[in-house]
Amino acid sequence: AYNWYNNFNNEKINSFEFEGKTQWINAKVQYQILNDKLYFYEEVNPDAGNKNSVYQNAQYVAPAQDNHTINYLSVKVDKEFRFWKLGLDNTVLYQNVQQTGHILNVPDFVTRNTLYYSDHVFKKALFFQAGVTFQYFTKYYGNNYNPVLGEFFVQDKQKIGNYPLFDFFLNAKIKEFRLFIKAEHFNASFSGYNYYSAPGNPYKDFTFRFGVIWDFFS
Repeated sequence: AYNWYNNFNNEKINSFEFEGKTQWINAKVQYQILNDKLYFYEEVNPDAGNKNSVYQNAQYVAPAQDNHTINYLSVKVDKEFRFWKLGLDNTVLYQNVQQTGHILNVPDFVTRNTLYYSDHVFKKALFFQAGVTFQYFTKYYGNNYNPVLGEFFVQDKQKIGNYPLFDFFLNAKIKEFRLFIKAEHFNASFSGYNYYSAPGNPYKDFTFRFGVIWDFFS
């Protein structure tokens, strides 16, 4: 089922990008026109529901080509604001796809915001930075993952997203010694177990990371 013989056309992509930077905001606009888009999709399993078949739960994925035009628009804005010893770094992405079917699947909105505090202490011998990062994207039909191919394939049965992710981090530096601590997805236990990196593939739970870097020469 994973042996294919196809004669696909080359994909055709026309891309236009505009970027602007000001003292108030940075923005980047991208517009793409895609023709003959190649993708993987899930085929119907002929043995599904057949309890006498060892292949009743098998997943069959095959390549295909979309003969329609896909229009993709993305608008990304970012800016870092600083006041006193506080900083707020913001990135917001808007995406819009005009297509027939669910071939190019992306969330409408993606946001990443980091609020942090930086300071020098002990007569400026120690520099540290601590803060929280917030990540979020709206619900969409995220591509599923096939472990046999190591590739993603399109689907229109399950949406993922609409779930907040919070990370806490701490960085410190004393001369040539540096330390970092990060608590990733620390809100996992109290904001509902409904987080996925792909349909049927849960995102990681709370993870604690730390590390040190010590240069023995300056």
